[in-house]
Amino acid sequence: MNRFFLALPIFLLSVIYTNAQDLKIKDVKREREETKATKLGNIDDNTVIYLRGTFNEWGIETPFTRIANGVYRIENITLFNGRDGMKVASDDWKIVDIGGVNSTMIIDGTTSLVVGGDNLFIDGLGAQQTVQFSSLILDLNSMTLVTEKSKDMHPHISLDTPDDTEFMTDEMPVRVSFNLDTDNGEVIVVGKNHKRDILVRNNVVVNVGKDEPVNTTLDVICIARSNDGTVNTDTVHYVKSEPTGIYVYFNNPEGWKDCYCYLWSLRGDHNYPWPGEKMEWDGETIINGKRGWWKTHVSNRYSDYGEVIFNNNDMLQTAEDLSMEGESMVYDGIEWKKLSDIK
Repeated sequence: MNRFFLALPIFLLSVIYTNAQDLKIKDVKREREETKATKLGNIDDNTVIYLRGTFNEWGIETPFTRIANGVYRIENITLFNGRDGMKVASDDWKIVDIGGVNSTMIIDGTTSLVVGGDNLFIDGLGAQQTVQFSSLILDLNSMTLVTEKSKDMHPHISLDTPDDTEFMTDEMPVRVSFNLDTDNGEVIVVGKNHKRDILVRNNVVVNVGKDEPVNTTLDVICIARSNDGTVNTDTVHYVKSEPTGIYVYFNNPEGWKDCYCYLWSLRGDHNYPWPGEKMEWDGETIINGKRGWWKTHVSNRYSDYGEVIFNNNDMLQTAEDLSMEGESMVYDGIEWKKLSDIK
């Protein structure tokens, strides 16, 4: 199963300092606008060009390979029609920043490009729907992107929560997404006490784990069907765990409407899908004389080896990764401390 949300949200751009509390906040949208190129820079043999967008958190994990002078290729890639689309860019956005003449990225065809340009959205895909390409050919000489849909693509369902995710609530929401060749789908959830068979459509949320005991591993079987009768099956596993009592607390000094806590593991084996878990408002907790904090419950797999990024799910995030230390942690906008160290 393709996992589109395992990539770390690494934005190698300048840090913007805001407010009197010296809280370090990255405004990713503003950073991209401020660095937007108006012409191609000095591209040489050492210049690496990337496909960057919602599918990889605008990161640099998806490079093109140079195959000729001014011509680059990516092979066997799965993309989805995310809210923010995608662009072609260098790591600093200054040498290369290329988008579409308009916002449409054509499947099995040629898309016209321009320096700067619009974010590209894949033509014909619904929300969170995916398509597999055998190749993307970027030609800077003609400023085009030629896409070839994979002939091996088969019906497929993706879940926005990675395999082996651990959760500590009674149930966990999981968003279901289809690829372009899937006409309808079915999700079978098998636990210790229950078995649920759910007919699903693209971009819906199903809840798993309700009324199952802790320490239960849930088998989630995804059955995708195309309109020509082709069927494909995949299985992921989720673990319902005992609550740890470990929390992270955030005081939201910028006044974001919603706060999210993204957790990733230094062990490299588990990451939340971006933007992470929506934080809960706790109006009763008092820390360092302040009543009311945003909080998120942290599972065992992140409590010792986890890294934290707070964000508002709309281009703003804390600029530094904050390390868990085996107990509840607090970020007041200036300092990241153990709750036990705060008097």
